[in-house]
Amino acid sequence: MLRWRDASRAGGPLEKHRSQVEAVIALLGVGVADARARLTDGRGDDVPGRVLDLHHVWDFYRSRLILRHVRGYRRYLDVADEIAWECYRQVPDLPGTRPKEPPLVGFGRAASPRAHRRGSAYHDLLPRGGIHTREGREAAARLPFPVVDVPWYFGSHLPALLTVAHETAHHVDDDCGLGEEIRRRVAAAGLPPDRTVHWERWAGEAFADVCAAVACGPAYAVVLTELLDTEQDVDERDFDGPHPPPAFRVGLADAAARAVGCTAARKGADHDPETGAVADALLTGGWSGLHGKSLPGLLAPAGPPAADAAEGAVRLLAGGPSRCSSATGVVAAAALAFQRDPVAYERQAAGERAVAEVLRLRVPGTRAAGPPDPAAHSAYRRAHAAAGDAVLAALDATAGADDTFRRERAGATADPTRRTGRTGDGR
Repeated sequence: MLRWRDASRAGGPLEKHRSQVEAVIALLGVGVADARARLTDGRGDDVPGRVLDLHHVWDFYRSRLILRHVRGYRRYLDVADEIAWECYRQVPDLPGTRPKEPPLVGFGRAASPRAHRRGSAYHDLLPRGGIHTREGREAAARLPFPVVDVPWYFGSHLPALLTVAHETAHHVDDDCGLGEEIRRRVAAAGLPPDRTVHWERWAGEAFADVCAAVACGPAYAVVLTELLDTEQDVDERDFDGPHPPPAFRVGLADAAARAVGCTAARKGADHDPETGAVADALLTGGWSGLHGKSLPGLLAPAGPPAADAAEGAVRLLAGGPSRCSSATGVVAAAALAFQRDPVAYERQAAGERAVAEVLRLRVPGTRAAGPPDPAAHSAYRRAHAAAGDAVLAALDATAGADDTFRRERAGATADPTRRTGRTGDGR
């Protein structure tokens, strides 16, 4: 673990992930200390299964961090992390005790992006197999920082990474406790009652789409159109979950972008009063959960105003840089360039040049939110240690499970065929 801590120091390959690495070290450090204690107090037979389960939990984090040492993946993940950071960077500085770890972006098995909230259980996200105690299934009990997973193919299509802004907005919602305020705003949008009931159900996803449109401009609606089937004939009864129908999502993103002064990027985009009313309800005025900040105030890119993404798209297609001043601006320009002329986009290597441009914009050093606060740092470490205690409690939940592991290990050692079968079946 010390090697990972060194890698996260300023100037190291993981310097942008310092707070996340420290959180994992604090969480797993509890398990390491427990294992050492058991080796000295006569409970050493309990240690092997416990350590294997801890390794399995650690693999969830290790697999996401180690890809940042592989150039082909690192560059796209670094861009995705920059998008997440730009959308989240003001949250730790809000008054009161706020989480300091931003979302960590990684590749996941799902076919669409996913946000995994801070404090949630993540056993289902672990690699298949490898749990050596029954309680290990519950060992991943408390995620120490938010995670965004994107499909693997996003690593070869830069525009799709704009969806990271949507997933990060879910983490802003969770970490700032905005859920009830989101629902109240949607309920007060002035829609007919039969429409309000739908939008109240979709409120959380509508909030995330509006945030992404504010952060990324009209290009976010372009990406949604590319990723979703907006031409399907929709019966809203089929959309009784949290997401609005695809066409409504695209219309809402367009309306939000227009509300903050952008022009529609999609051909034929028109103004829908319903999506416009929802966008206005979420964008107007300050939020109590954000200590008076509006969504444009929270999500505005850092630094000087970004060059218009549409102009940046023209520059990318001509073989130059976009000249946008933020990661979201550069990737938005790439998305518009791909929409305008996919052949020229590929011929001019616009995606790779946009990646390089984002990485040049990164500020060297570790990410920090405000001046260091020793008391707050101690509180964070205690919270992550408590997560480690939860892991140990899960491992101790059922008496005799380690005995089961020892019997299985003895059988596998005595029967090499059985051991090979356990390794090869992948279950």
